[in-house]
Amino acid sequence: MDNLSLVRKAAAENKLAHFLLFHGSGTEERHKAALDLACLLNCEEVNSPCRECSSCKKISSGNHPDVHILKPLKTSVGIEQVMQMQEKIYRKHFEGKFRICLIEEADKLTLPAANALLKISEDPPDNTLIILSTSNGEGIISTLQSRAQSVYFSFPTRQEWKYGSESYDLSGGDPDLACKINDLGIEKVKQSLSSYLEAVNAADFLKVYSLFPLEKDETLILIQALAVNIREQVIRKEVSPQLLQEIGRTAEALRKQANPRLVLEVLALKHIEMGGSKIG
Repeated sequence: MDNLSLVRKAAAENKLAHFLLFHGSGTEERHKAALDLACLLNCEEVNSPCRECSSCKKISSGNHPDVHILKPLKTSVGIEQVMQMQEKIYRKHFEGKFRICLIEEADKLTLPAANALLKISEDPPDNTLIILSTSNGEGIISTLQSRAQSVYFSFPTRQEWKYGSESYDLSGGDPDLACKINDLGIEKVKQSLSSYLEAVNAADFLKVYSLFPLEKDETLILIQALAVNIREQVIRKEVSPQLLQEIGRTAEALRKQANPRLVLEVLALKHIEMGGSKIG
């Protein structure tokens, strides 16, 4: 039985932990699982979730007063959002048996917001479930990770994939990254990745410059696609695992509003110093 099935079983038996960490796979899959769990906890019928009662329909349509969803405002989930959520969850329930608070992209919690959430987790109100949702579980501060029951969502297999075979290869099976690649354009991402690797292997910074202008989001997609490419080479022992660490630091710097051109140039320099890598 997988972790999600165990969580559903615990919910059905009224033994559910009050704090969960959904991580892995795509936002859509984790979001659907959170709403399914909310329906199971609040369904008005004996055989839940029925999908047809008033509670189930309100949850599915995003209109239930006891189901709250937090998303990043621009680049982060701030302490003001968490404090507003705290105010709501300590009130009396409106109509549901359980109050559900889903925090999307929880790896974008600011440190003050994460610490405020940690205090809530230490003394949660009755019949309240807080779910952190993120593709990057390691992006959650360790104190919060230790408080939450981890529920990992595996990436879809190639047979289960619905975004196109090329995006599967470029994204490494990550649905969120695949959607971003498709939105930006598969050919553009492939060309940018190829140009970057050619520049690194030729130790030619002029070719790195030719990648720009790239917006921050476009650069981040390139970095994430590069990480997929390099991860395969690390598995084959063609490049050092240290390069993946450098790519991870570059992605984090971009998320913190570093200059896209500067961080990509620094990464390319370190990549060159490590001897380049294979193309493709």
